[in-house]
Amino acid sequence: MSAEVAAELEWGVRSSFLSYVEGLADGRVETLDGAVRDDRVFRFSGVRADEVVYRFSGAVRFSGYSGVLDVTLRDLEVRRNGGLGVLSADVAGWRLTLAELSDFEPTDGDALRASTIALTDDGAATLGGVYPAGTPAAPLTIRLAH
Repeated sequence: MSAEVAAELEWGVRSSFLSYVEGLADGRVETLDGAVRDDRVFRFSGVRADEVVYRFSGAVRFSGYSGVLDVTLRDLEVRRNGGLGVLSADVAGWRLTLAELSDFEPTDGDALRASTIALTDDGAATLGGVYPAGTPAAPLTIRLAH
């Protein structure tokens, strides 16, 4: 097993979902516990725990409809197997697989990008059930520290 290496996850969730939440009269999208938002992308700090597992701290919270919508995605994790993988998060104390990842490819430097991301049943339900399973989510990039 290799030593942990600092890493950062960049992920925009799903653009239409961000627009929907922010379009609500009381809709809010906020970052928590060290996560950072840069326009339509969220950044989470973490580590590559080994050759296939990446763990990230921080959270992003979506709220609106006077509390009816209140979802927090916390402690994201990516598990890779070659060009495939899964993205999971702690949602209300449960580890849920949000999306299946494919087309993992190296980009500039020590970065990997998954350009094809499909919401799972749990991922679709977590985003309010307005998307069916298999709906594309935003691509994600993992950058390793030098």
